[in-house]
Amino acid sequence: MFQALRFEKVVPEDRDKINKLTENTWIWGDYIPDYFDKWVKEGLFIKAVSDGEILGIIHARIFEDFTWFEGIRVKQEIRRKGVGKALAKKAMELSPKKIFRLAANEKNVPSVQLAKALGFKEIDMFYFIDGKVYDIKELINEFKLKEVKANLKNVKGFVNDWVWYPITKYSGKIYSNGELTILETNPPFLVNGYLENIRHMSKNFTSNSEGFIVFELKLNV
Repeated sequence: MFQALRFEKVVPEDRDKINKLTENTWIWGDYIPDYFDKWVKEGLFIKAVSDGEILGIIHARIFEDFTWFEGIRVKQEIRRKGVGKALAKKAMELSPKKIFRLAANEKNVPSVQLAKALGFKEIDMFYFIDGKVYDIKELINEFKLKEVKANLKNVKGFVNDWVWYPITKYSGKIYSNGELTILETNPPFLVNGYLENIRHMSKNFTSNSEGFIVFELKLNV
């Protein structure tokens, strides 16, 4: 068991320890080492420390009207001991916003359970399909897309840079060829249709997609 937790801001000198903490998140490792420098400078990057050891981390991006949680990691040997929950609560305490959102892979049972234990509610679902990287200009040329004024009233939200937003916040261009309808996001967000072997987000399930549940918590709003 671990001693009492302290919560501190992650500093550049923590890089090696956090790389070690996250090296076995997935078979291929983790994306956090690629974002470490950016996260140290932006948002809230918090570590849970006990007896000089980093037991967990969380990053929070602060937007105009909500906070986005990402990168919640806990040392494998002490998972499900309350560290992740304590980190999230500390991030909520330090955040200037009262609306919190996060996305969890639908197959990641601990992450889904953590969100629910914190009182988060499911508000949407999106899907990630991996493949060749296309930017919006390449998609326009490849699929002969044209800018349109499509009705998005049946779309709850969209994803840009792995952050979910209500569709009412979308102010970019919409492209379509009659079969595909795509938003100008990174990666491109597919509203209608099907794209094969191209990296994108979608509101619709396909057999080769990964599903992510979007959770939201409002405090005294």
